[in-house]
Amino acid sequence: MSNNTIKFDCVKCGHSYRISDQYAGKRMRCKECGEINSIPSLELEAVSCGDSVANLNILLQELSEFEKQASILQTEV
Repeated sequence: MSNNTIKFDCVKCGHSYRISDQYAGKRMRCKECGEINSIPSLELEAVSCGDSVANLNILLQELSEFEKQASILQTEV
């Protein structure tokens, strides 16, 4: 059994995880948002784009909120 740890972030919310490499290639549900994530292998960990995807999702959520606020302001004017 190996003692290596895989570090990765949820692709939806960006929550960080550290998990034993024995789970590499399996899937797990994020405890924060419920998104199902694939646990990367140790070789893929360095090129993971989870941070970028999580940041993009956060920005899209913020944009959606701003659009909702803008439509409310337009109807009040």
